[in-house]
Amino acid sequence: MAGNGREPTVARPMPQPQRLNTPSVAEAVASQLRSRILDGDLVDGSELPPEAALLEQFPVSRPSLREAFRILETEGLITVRRGKRGGILITHPQPAGAAYHVGLLLHSRHTSLTDLAEARNLVEPLTAEHAARRRNHRKIGRELSALTREAEEQLEDGLKFTELSTQFHHHLVMSAGNETLQILVGVIEGLWNTQELTWAASAVVEGQYPAIALRREVVRAHLRISDAIEQGDAGEALRLTRAHLKATSRFVASSGGEVRVLDEHGGRRQVPVRTVTRG
Repeated sequence: MAGNGREPTVARPMPQPQRLNTPSVAEAVASQLRSRILDGDLVDGSELPPEAALLEQFPVSRPSLREAFRILETEGLITVRRGKRGGILITHPQPAGAAYHVGLLLHSRHTSLTDLAEARNLVEPLTAEHAARRRNHRKIGRELSALTREAEEQLEDGLKFTELSTQFHHHLVMSAGNETLQILVGVIEGLWNTQELTWAASAVVEGQYPAIALRREVVRAHLRISDAIEQGDAGEALRLTRAHLKATSRFVASSGGEVRVLDEHGGRRQVPVRTVTRG
């Protein structure tokens, strides 16, 4: 009160309420189903229970459940089949899907083929080094040699020779023995193979595919890498792979083009990345 000698009390301003990021009902349902898919409780290729059964498991509205389906479908974890034979299939993540989406990102950023080649040349030799250090390095080396001999039989067919050569590099990457390395390098390798196969098809038509002598050099390089891995010489395997990639990637990157995962008509190009092999 005035006149009592005390300063009037001033109320402190209320703090601004913090924004609560509460997930929507659909996101909560999608989160639970996502965990069950990724943890393997819902098997790849199997069907989700019918919508009525799921509504009993999750006490939500039908629109919320269907919104959860849309979230998971966008993430590539389910495939919704419509019509009389409709149903919802579980689709576990695959390396090819990762490669395709990374490719879309590089495509949208107008990433040069030279840039992609440099990344590949940095990381793929590490898989050769790891393969040579594995207990089964002799088996890996022999398998790579067999793939090389198969490619050698197709020296006259540039496109077939390129396809078989990309199989050599795929097997090399998948032999690293480190699953994280196999997936990450496999994404780059798959993207590069897409560009290389596109280049080969065009080069063959235009009569610009490298001469037989250069194809034989590729065979010799692959055999040397295979032998180094078979002998367990990790340092030599790394060195040979790095030199080989540097020498051959220039053919694809020399055009000065950019990474593309869609063709000129907007169609999707095949990204040849296969499932990671264990062992």
